[in-house]
Amino acid sequence: MHNLNPSAWHVDIDKYLNRLVPPNFIHTLPRPISHFLGYRESPQADTGNILVAFWACLGAFVGVIVLEGVFMIPEIRHRGPPLLIASFGAVAILEYNTIESPLAQPRNSIIGHVLSTAIGIGITKLFTLTENFEDYRWLAGGLACGASSGVMTLTKTIYPPAGATALLAAIDPTVQQLGWYLLPLVLLSTVLTLVTSLLLNNIQRRYPTYWWTPVDLTRRKRRATRGDVEKMAPSAGSSSPEKYPQHYEHFPAHTILITPDRIVVPNHILLAFEEKGMLEILRNRLGQGLRRIPESATIAWRPDHAE
Repeated sequence: MHNLNPSAWHVDIDKYLNRLVPPNFIHTLPRPISHFLGYRESPQADTGNILVAFWACLGAFVGVIVLEGVFMIPEIRHRGPPLLIASFGAVAILEYNTIESPLAQPRNSIIGHVLSTAIGIGITKLFTLTENFEDYRWLAGGLACGASSGVMTLTKTIYPPAGATALLAAIDPTVQQLGWYLLPLVLLSTVLTLVTSLLLNNIQRRYPTYWWTPVDLTRRKRRATRGDVEKMAPSAGSSSPEKYPQHYEHFPAHTILITPDRIVVPNHILLAFEEKGMLEILRNRLGQGLRRIPESATIAWRPDHAE
Protein backbone atom coordinates (compact mmCIF):
# COMPACT_ATOMS: atom_id res chain seq x y z
CA MET A 1 0.00 0.00 0.00
CA HIS A 2 3.06 2.27 0.20
CA ASN A 3 2.78 3.08 -3.53
CA LEU A 4 -0.75 4.40 -2.99
CA ASN A 5 0.60 7.20 -0.81
CA PRO A 6 0.98 10.33 -3.02
CA SER A 7 3.89 11.56 -0.89
CA ALA A 8 5.89 8.55 -2.13
CA TRP A 9 5.38 9.49 -5.79
CA HIS A 10 8.62 11.37 -6.18
CA VAL A 11 11.37 11.43 -8.79
CA ASP A 12 14.70 13.02 -7.87
CA ILE A 13 16.64 13.35 -11.11
CA ASP A 14 19.64 14.74 -9.25
CA LYS A 15 20.27 11.36 -7.64
CA TYR A 16 21.40 10.27 -11.09
CA LEU A 17 22.70 13.49 -12.62
CA ASN A 18 24.81 14.63 -9.67
CA ARG A 19 26.97 11.54 -10.06
CA LEU A 20 27.99 12.85 -13.48
CA VAL A 21 28.41 16.52 -12.58
CA PRO A 22 31.93 17.48 -11.47
CA PRO A 23 32.37 19.46 -8.24
CA ASN A 24 32.40 23.23 -8.57
CA PHE A 25 35.86 24.39 -9.68
CA ILE A 26 35.18 28.13 -9.87
CA HIS A 27 37.12 28.76 -6.65
CA THR A 28 40.29 27.57 -8.44
CA LEU A 29 40.06 30.32 -11.07
CA PRO A 30 41.85 33.68 -10.70
CA ARG A 31 40.07 35.83 -8.14
CA PRO A 32 38.71 38.52 -10.51
CA ILE A 33 37.15 35.80 -12.68
CA SER A 34 35.79 33.70 -9.82
CA HIS A 35 34.29 36.81 -8.18
CA PHE A 36 32.17 37.60 -11.24
CA LEU A 37 31.14 33.94 -11.46
CA GLY A 38 29.65 34.13 -7.98
CA TYR A 39 32.41 32.73 -5.76
CA ARG A 40 33.12 34.36 -2.40
CA GLU A 41 35.76 33.34 0.11
CA SER A 42 33.49 34.51 2.92
CA PRO A 43 29.70 34.98 3.06
CA GLN A 44 28.41 37.97 1.11
CA ALA A 45 27.26 40.84 3.32
CA ASP A 46 23.58 41.70 3.14
CA THR A 47 22.55 44.62 0.95
CA GLY A 48 19.86 47.13 1.85
CA ASN A 49 16.80 47.32 -0.36
CA ILE A 50 17.81 50.76 -1.68
CA LEU A 51 20.87 49.25 -3.37
CA VAL A 52 18.83 46.20 -4.42
CA ALA A 53 16.31 48.50 -6.08
CA PHE A 54 19.08 50.47 -7.80
CA TRP A 55 20.88 47.43 -9.21
CA ALA A 56 17.59 45.74 -10.13
CA CYS A 57 16.52 48.84 -12.06
CA LEU A 58 19.89 49.25 -13.78
CA GLY A 59 20.14 45.56 -14.54
CA ALA A 60 16.69 45.31 -16.07
CA PHE A 61 17.34 48.44 -18.15
CA VAL A 62 20.69 47.23 -19.46
CA GLY A 63 19.54 43.65 -19.94
CA VAL A 64 16.46 44.59 -21.94
CA ILE A 65 18.18 47.10 -24.22
CA VAL A 66 21.01 44.63 -24.92
CA LEU A 67 18.47 42.05 -26.09
CA GLU A 68 16.54 44.62 -28.12
CA GLY A 69 19.76 45.75 -29.74
CA VAL A 70 20.62 42.18 -30.73
CA PHE A 71 17.12 41.60 -32.12
CA MET A 72 17.58 44.69 -34.34
CA ILE A 73 20.56 43.13 -36.12
CA PRO A 74 19.51 42.79 -39.81
CA GLU A 75 20.36 39.07 -39.97
CA ILE A 76 17.90 38.46 -37.14
CA ARG A 77 15.40 41.16 -38.05
CA HIS A 78 14.64 39.74 -41.48
CA ARG A 79 13.18 36.65 -39.78
CA GLY A 80 10.38 38.82 -38.43
CA PRO A 81 10.78 38.35 -34.64
CA PRO A 82 9.26 40.84 -32.20
CA LEU A 83 11.52 43.55 -30.83
CA LEU A 84 11.82 41.39 -27.72
CA ILE A 85 10.24 38.12 -26.65
CA ALA A 86 7.81 39.36 -24.01
CA SER A 87 8.67 36.70 -21.43
CA PHE A 88 12.13 38.26 -21.04
CA GLY A 89 10.53 41.11 -19.14
CA ALA A 90 9.85 38.57 -16.40
CA VAL A 91 13.36 37.20 -16.88
CA ALA A 92 14.76 40.65 -16.08
CA ILE A 93 12.94 40.71 -12.75
CA LEU A 94 14.27 37.30 -11.75
CA GLU A 95 17.83 37.75 -12.98
CA TYR A 96 18.46 41.26 -11.65
CA ASN A 97 16.14 41.52 -8.66
CA THR A 98 15.40 38.21 -6.89
CA ILE A 99 18.87 36.87 -7.63
CA GLU A 100 19.06 34.63 -4.53
CA SER A 101 15.91 32.72 -5.44
CA PRO A 102 16.48 29.10 -6.53
CA LEU A 103 14.32 29.93 -9.55
CA ALA A 104 16.83 32.53 -10.74
CA GLN A 105 19.90 30.29 -10.86
CA PRO A 106 21.62 29.43 -14.18
CA ARG A 107 20.42 25.83 -14.29
CA ASN A 108 16.82 26.99 -14.22
CA SER A 109 17.26 29.96 -16.52
CA ILE A 110 19.09 28.06 -19.25
CA ILE A 111 17.80 24.48 -19.15
CA GLY A 112 14.27 25.33 -18.04
CA HIS A 113 13.87 27.98 -20.71
CA VAL A 114 15.30 25.86 -23.52
CA LEU A 115 13.21 22.82 -22.59
CA SER A 116 10.00 24.85 -22.35
CA THR A 117 10.65 26.61 -25.64
CA ALA A 118 11.22 23.29 -27.42
CA ILE A 119 8.03 21.89 -25.89
CA GLY A 120 6.02 24.95 -26.91
CA ILE A 121 7.30 24.84 -30.48
CA GLY A 122 6.84 21.08 -30.79
CA ILE A 123 3.25 21.08 -29.51
CA THR A 124 2.36 24.04 -31.74
CA LYS A 125 3.86 22.28 -34.76
CA LEU A 126 1.67 19.27 -34.07
CA PHE A 127 -1.44 21.42 -33.85
CA THR A 128 -0.62 23.21 -37.11
CA LEU A 129 -0.96 19.86 -38.89
CA THR A 130 -4.73 20.25 -38.49
CA GLU A 131 -6.67 22.18 -41.13
CA ASN A 132 -8.31 24.55 -38.65
CA PHE A 133 -5.38 25.38 -36.37
CA GLU A 134 -6.80 28.78 -35.41
CA ASP A 135 -9.79 27.08 -33.83
CA TYR A 136 -7.47 25.08 -31.57
CA ARG A 137 -4.74 27.64 -30.93
CA TRP A 138 -6.10 28.20 -27.43
CA LEU A 139 -5.79 24.49 -26.69
CA ALA A 140 -2.21 24.40 -27.98
CA GLY A 141 -1.32 27.28 -25.67
CA GLY A 142 -2.71 25.62 -22.57
CA LEU A 143 -1.08 22.29 -23.39
CA ALA A 144 2.30 23.92 -24.13
CA CYS A 145 2.32 25.82 -20.84
CA GLY A 146 1.13 22.84 -18.81
CA ALA A 147 3.55 20.37 -20.38
CA SER A 148 6.50 22.71 -19.90
CA SER A 149 5.56 23.18 -16.25
CA GLY A 150 5.49 19.42 -15.68
CA VAL A 151 8.83 18.84 -17.39
CA MET A 152 10.51 21.65 -15.47
CA THR A 153 9.23 20.17 -12.21
CA LEU A 154 10.67 16.74 -12.96
CA THR A 155 14.01 18.16 -14.12
CA LYS A 156 14.34 20.66 -11.23
CA THR A 157 14.55 23.54 -13.69
CA ILE A 158 11.42 25.50 -12.76
CA TYR A 159 11.59 28.92 -14.43
CA PRO A 160 8.34 30.92 -14.58
CA PRO A 161 9.24 33.03 -17.66
CA ALA A 162 9.84 29.79 -19.56
CA GLY A 163 6.17 28.89 -19.21
CA ALA A 164 5.31 32.24 -20.77
CA THR A 165 7.67 31.54 -23.69
CA ALA A 166 6.03 28.15 -24.29
CA LEU A 167 2.66 29.87 -24.26
CA LEU A 168 3.79 32.59 -26.67
CA ALA A 169 5.08 29.94 -29.08
CA ALA A 170 1.49 28.77 -29.45
CA ILE A 171 -0.79 31.79 -29.08
CA ASP A 172 1.26 34.70 -30.47
CA PRO A 173 1.26 34.60 -34.30
CA THR A 174 4.44 36.69 -34.51
CA VAL A 175 6.34 34.29 -32.25
CA GLN A 176 4.68 31.20 -33.69
CA GLN A 177 5.77 31.98 -37.25
CA LEU A 178 9.40 31.80 -36.16
CA GLY A 179 9.05 28.05 -35.74
CA TRP A 180 12.21 26.32 -34.58
CA TYR A 181 14.18 29.53 -35.13
CA LEU A 182 12.66 30.65 -31.81
CA LEU A 183 14.83 28.11 -29.97
CA PRO A 184 18.24 29.65 -30.83
CA LEU A 185 16.78 33.11 -30.22
CA VAL A 186 15.73 32.11 -26.72
CA LEU A 187 19.09 30.45 -26.05
CA LEU A 188 20.97 33.52 -27.29
CA SER A 189 18.79 35.84 -25.19
CA THR A 190 19.24 33.64 -22.12
CA VAL A 191 23.02 33.56 -22.46
CA LEU A 192 23.22 37.34 -22.99
CA THR A 193 21.01 37.88 -19.93
CA LEU A 194 23.24 35.57 -17.88
CA VAL A 195 26.39 37.43 -18.95
CA THR A 196 24.98 40.84 -18.09
CA SER A 197 23.63 39.56 -14.78
CA LEU A 198 27.04 38.12 -13.86
CA LEU A 199 28.68 41.47 -14.56
CA LEU A 200 26.14 43.70 -12.81
CA ASN A 201 24.97 41.50 -9.94
CA ASN A 202 28.48 40.79 -8.69
CA ILE A 203 29.50 44.41 -8.18
CA GLN A 204 27.85 44.77 -4.76
CA ARG A 205 25.86 41.55 -4.56
CA ARG A 206 26.45 37.91 -5.41
CA TYR A 207 25.13 35.90 -8.35
CA PRO A 208 24.64 33.06 -8.84
CA THR A 209 24.17 31.41 -5.46
CA TYR A 210 25.01 28.14 -7.23
CA TRP A 211 25.39 27.00 -10.83
CA TRP A 212 23.91 23.52 -10.81
CA THR A 213 22.77 22.57 -7.32
CA PRO A 214 23.11 23.96 -3.79
CA VAL A 215 24.27 20.48 -2.71
CA ASP A 216 28.00 20.19 -2.03
CA LEU A 217 29.01 17.70 -4.72
CA THR A 218 32.37 17.02 -3.04
CA ARG A 219 30.35 15.05 -0.47
CA ARG A 220 27.84 13.55 -2.87
CA LYS A 221 29.03 9.96 -2.39
CA ARG A 222 28.64 10.15 1.35
CA ARG A 223 25.28 11.94 1.10
CA ALA A 224 23.85 9.76 -1.66
CA THR A 225 22.89 7.06 0.80
CA ARG A 226 20.61 9.32 2.79
CA GLY A 227 19.49 11.99 0.31
CA ASP A 228 20.01 15.74 0.30
CA VAL A 229 17.42 16.48 2.97
CA GLU A 230 16.83 13.85 5.64
CA LYS A 231 13.33 13.01 6.82
CA MET A 232 13.05 11.83 10.41
CA ALA A 233 9.85 10.30 11.74
CA PRO A 234 8.98 10.37 15.45
CA SER A 235 8.89 7.01 17.18
CA ALA A 236 5.63 5.72 18.63
CA GLY A 237 6.64 5.98 22.28
CA SER A 238 8.82 9.05 22.28
CA SER A 239 8.75 12.64 21.13
CA SER A 240 12.32 12.26 19.87
CA PRO A 241 12.81 11.20 16.24
CA GLU A 242 13.81 7.58 16.20
CA LYS A 243 16.49 8.05 13.54
CA TYR A 244 18.07 11.21 14.89
CA PRO A 245 21.80 10.87 15.50
CA GLN A 246 22.53 10.58 19.20
CA HIS A 247 23.78 14.16 19.58
CA TYR A 248 20.49 15.48 18.07
CA GLU A 249 18.12 13.60 20.34
CA HIS A 250 17.64 16.52 22.71
CA PHE A 251 15.85 18.47 19.98
CA PRO A 252 12.04 18.19 19.83
CA ALA A 253 10.37 16.57 16.85
CA HIS A 254 9.19 19.89 15.40
CA THR A 255 12.73 21.26 15.00
CA ILE A 256 14.55 21.75 11.70
CA LEU A 257 18.28 21.00 12.01
CA ILE A 258 20.92 22.45 9.72
CA THR A 259 24.62 21.65 10.03
CA PRO A 260 27.46 22.13 7.54
CA ASP A 261 27.03 18.45 6.65
CA ARG A 262 23.32 17.71 6.77
CA ILE A 263 19.76 18.96 6.90
CA VAL A 264 17.17 17.16 9.01
CA VAL A 265 13.47 18.01 8.92
CA PRO A 266 10.52 16.33 10.66
CA ASN A 267 8.80 13.68 8.58
CA HIS A 268 5.48 15.53 8.58
CA ILE A 269 6.93 18.56 6.78
CA LEU A 270 6.68 18.37 2.99
CA LEU A 271 9.18 20.61 1.22
CA ALA A 272 8.78 22.07 -2.25
CA PHE A 273 11.75 22.25 -4.62
CA GLU A 274 12.33 25.94 -3.86
CA GLU A 275 12.21 25.31 -0.11
CA LYS A 276 14.79 22.53 -0.34
CA GLY A 277 16.97 24.84 -2.38
CA MET A 278 16.79 27.57 0.25
CA LEU A 279 17.70 25.09 3.02
CA GLU A 280 20.72 23.96 1.01
CA ILE A 281 21.75 27.59 0.53
CA LEU A 282 21.58 28.08 4.30
CA ARG A 283 23.61 24.91 4.86
CA ASN A 284 26.31 26.12 2.46
CA ARG A 285 26.42 29.55 4.10
CA LEU A 286 26.67 27.90 7.51
CA GLY A 287 29.60 25.82 6.28
CA GLN A 288 31.37 28.91 4.90
CA GLY A 289 30.99 30.76 8.18
CA LEU A 290 31.99 27.87 10.45
CA ARG A 291 35.07 26.49 8.75
CA ARG A 292 37.04 26.81 11.99
CA ILE A 293 34.25 25.28 14.09
CA PRO A 294 33.62 21.50 14.34
CA GLU A 295 30.87 20.13 12.12
CA SER A 296 28.75 19.45 15.18
CA ALA A 297 27.87 23.17 15.21
CA THR A 298 24.18 23.45 14.46
CA ILE A 299 21.43 25.90 13.65
CA ALA A 300 18.11 24.91 15.13
CA TRP A 301 14.95 26.62 13.88
CA ARG A 302 11.75 26.06 15.75
CA PRO A 303 8.49 27.31 14.20
CA ASP A 304 7.15 28.53 17.53
CA HIS A 305 10.19 30.76 17.97
CA ALA A 306 10.08 32.29 14.49
CA GLU A 307 9.70 36.05 14.32
